[in-house]
Amino acid sequence: MGWCELEVDMRLHLLRWLGLRPSRGGIAFLALATVLSVGCGRPSEASHDDAGAAASSLNVRYLTDASARRAALVRSLVNPSNGYSQLRLAHYDTGDARDWSRLPESNPRVEAVLPTELDEPGGAIVGTSLGANADALMVSDQALGGDTGALLALGEKAFFEYPVQVSLAAEKATVSRVTFTDYGFWIDDVRGAGGLVRAEASDGTPLFAFTCATCHAATRSGALVTGVGNDRLDLGRLTVDAALNPDPTVVTNLLAWGPGRLDVTTETGLEPVRFGDTRPIQWLDFLQADGTVAVADVTALAIRIETLIITSHGAQDRPPRAVALGLALYLESLGAGLPRSAPAGASELRGAGVFESNCVSCHVPPSFTGDPVPLAVAGTNPTDGLSQSRGTGSYRVPSLHGVGTRGPLLHDASLPSLNAMFDPSRLQSTYSGGRLGPGPVAGHVFGLALNAGDRADLVSYLDAL
Repeated sequence: MGWCELEVDMRLHLLRWLGLRPSRGGIAFLALATVLSVGCGRPSEASHDDAGAAASSLNVRYLTDASARRAALVRSLVNPSNGYSQLRLAHYDTGDARDWSRLPESNPRVEAVLPTELDEPGGAIVGTSLGANADALMVSDQALGGDTGALLALGEKAFFEYPVQVSLAAEKATVSRVTFTDYGFWIDDVRGAGGLVRAEASDGTPLFAFTCATCHAATRSGALVTGVGNDRLDLGRLTVDAALNPDPTVVTNLLAWGPGRLDVTTETGLEPVRFGDTRPIQWLDFLQADGTVAVADVTALAIRIETLIITSHGAQDRPPRAVALGLALYLESLGAGLPRSAPAGASELRGAGVFESNCVSCHVPPSFTGDPVPLAVAGTNPTDGLSQSRGTGSYRVPSLHGVGTRGPLLHDASLPSLNAMFDPSRLQSTYSGGRLGPGPVAGHVFGLALNAGDRADLVSYLDAL
């Protein structure tokens, strides 16, 4: 879930409290983070041609038909009365003077920050102008025409290069490689430094900006994994450290986030959630932890991304729609990299039986997800599900594809692993294994009553999904 969904007035309030000056891009950080779902499965081989034609038609409708986009938005809003929904209903393809479609399209020149820059004296800097290799994303005629392959290629490039959120705080992190990694940014020889780019503002000034990859890529076993939430990235601490005259109360709240979390709704940072794992997005039917957005097809995900970028840019401009659609299609494609093999070892096979007997009512194969569950049933911290901005009274059921390499679990990242999830001692007052400090971690009690052997086998099975 991403901070970039804070509305403009909230961003300005927090900037003032932290002593940061408002600028063209809004608050000091973002994540594409709330993007967590679309309910599109893979077509079978027999229907591949028909499915391709249908997908192309769907792409074209999103790119060219305002009434179709508006209808898709309205269908997707689970709770039309919350703040998230009301803002979009007021501005998305309304046809009136406040319509976000009237905003200028933004596709600025950018250049990726390179790992080698972090080793230079003073680290990576913004500079007075962009380098000779800086360029805007190339949006081809094929992409504009709805070609899925062209859009996928554009989406992959945009994931690592499109400036979703200008960062006022990034300069604090880029003074050296040690500092950069201490704040939890990833470094990769091929993909660059933490998804950070320099983007050219309308007046030609270069500004540091975060991309989708900043929060939705992470190092696992020495390799960069695209789509998984960056559970090391500590944006709360970075923002506090970069603040000029921070409000003590807000500082306390931001520091309480810890790595891998950020607040997406409140002015004071009181509702942090974890960076989402976007890899299983093709199997999911709801966006956001509280299931604010229902997804019938890729259009809803594209609208989600498009409006996310608009609000993170302070509603001053909008992304090219081909970029938003390309990002949606690229996110859908990430599931191809997740393991999809049948249980192999004896423990996994036994775990499959345990799962079938205890878990499938919520995590329904083959998607391993299901309908949102009421907050009382989930039993976890209900704050986000009751949020005036996004609340629906329920929490989304995440897909379990990739859960073994997801990192922190539960919507607030309070548990570090599957083993911790199925440890009955986490409900005790003396528990010390939670990520947010000592004390019990309540909720999702399903499976805790199993015997130790069944719990271990269940974890083995889930690790392989």
